[in-house]
Amino acid sequence: MVLFDFQAEIHAGFFVSYYRNFAVPSIARTLAGTGEMAARPLKRSYDTGIVIHEIIANGFDHERSRAMIGLLRRVHAGVPGTAEDFIYVLMTLLVLPLRWVEAHGWRRLTGLEKAAATAFYAELGRQMGLGPVPESFDAACRFLDDYEAANLGPSPEGAALLAATVPALENRLPAPLRRFAPVILALMMDKPEMADALGLRRAPSAMTFVFDAVLRARAIKARARPLPTSPSFVPGRANAAVYPDGYTLDQIGPEQTAPPANLRAKRG
Repeated sequence: MVLFDFQAEIHAGFFVSYYRNFAVPSIARTLAGTGEMAARPLKRSYDTGIVIHEIIANGFDHERSRAMIGLLRRVHAGVPGTAEDFIYVLMTLLVLPLRWVEAHGWRRLTGLEKAAATAFYAELGRQMGLGPVPESFDAACRFLDDYEAANLGPSPEGAALLAATVPALENRLPAPLRRFAPVILALMMDKPEMADALGLRRAPSAMTFVFDAVLRARAIKARARPLPTSPSFVPGRANAAVYPDGYTLDQIGPEQTAPPANLRAKRG
């Protein structure tokens, strides 16, 4: 699903999940308190994607995946927050990309695909020591919606994080669209109140109609094309924005969370 069938859709959904956390004041305060997003917003954005994609691409038993899970455990150790806060962040990575596929993908998801994605994040939650994690996709959706109903809201920290990280979205947009990044981000959110909580202007209904029409047209074209034969992510592969020469696992995350030395020279 992630590496082949829904490359663009899952990528867009991950972006929605990345910014979603800024709309919860308690999580925004925690993220702002580390200073990492403000100091290195582009690297933080790419590193977040790399950690998840490394585990997806390699499977839970691979040494690269174990290193990334160890990284997640280290960076979350001692971080303030409730168990629900941590599970919510994990559920954004499950629910929001799949909802994006359901709304804008070239086909609907199967029950097996939803179950597989849910099993993946449930296992990731267990390995991170997060405690009980929703075991079905419907339960994950209910958890996310209930949590947001109780916790969404604007905050100075959320606004500061948004301002610091918008360049990460701009970097992924075609040059003519980059100055419209805040508008595009508001359009990508599936709940109007999410724009309010992020401190964004709600997109006009006419603009929402055009945005949805463009995505529908894209889905129709994608349905007629052959599926990709190359994966959207290859471990260690270069990207021009942050790692032009490729990356090793010790470069991912804050400096103090580097993995063991035997993994530092391994790529791909």
